[in-house]
Amino acid sequence: MSRPLLMVVVLSAAALSALSGILSASMVYLGGKDLADENVRNAVDSDPSAVGLPADTQSADLKRMSGTAWDDVVTHWQDTMSARAAFAVALALLVLLCAVLARKASLWSRVTLSVAALLAGAFPHLLVLRDAPPTGLYATSLAAPVLAVVTVVLCWLPPVGRYARARSRS
Repeated sequence: MSRPLLMVVVLSAAALSALSGILSASMVYLGGKDLADENVRNAVDSDPSAVGLPADTQSADLKRMSGTAWDDVVTHWQDTMSARAAFAVALALLVLLCAVLARKASLWSRVTLSVAALLAGAFPHLLVLRDAPPTGLYATSLAAPVLAVVTVVLCWLPPVGRYARARSRS
């Protein structure tokens, strides 16, 4: 029995979701302290009250007034971003493993893929999107949950179920 095109699309969407998670994690690791600095500046400049500062505060003012405190905040944020990136890689690898296991579309493998994809798409990418990330990181972190939802929706369409039933009968 040949694999239907929809099943190929499901597996491709899962793989792309995982790869976007790995790409965003790579951006965090490669961007290092500069990326963390840009992220903190974006957060302060876009909505200072969200980070507990007066509404008219600018990141340049904070950096100029207290350079060492700014460096401490950036270093702490870099650590947070690195921890999230490690979770993103681990969950992306789990999605890839579940996608490989779901090639035959059995019920248990589709359930596992659905849970793994939604978990990998939700954490840490939704946290990253909330934190005013730089544009490249925003794009890759947005792609992961969108593709995860696409994966789950496609995974449960009737043609995939029919393919699974046909595979189990043969």
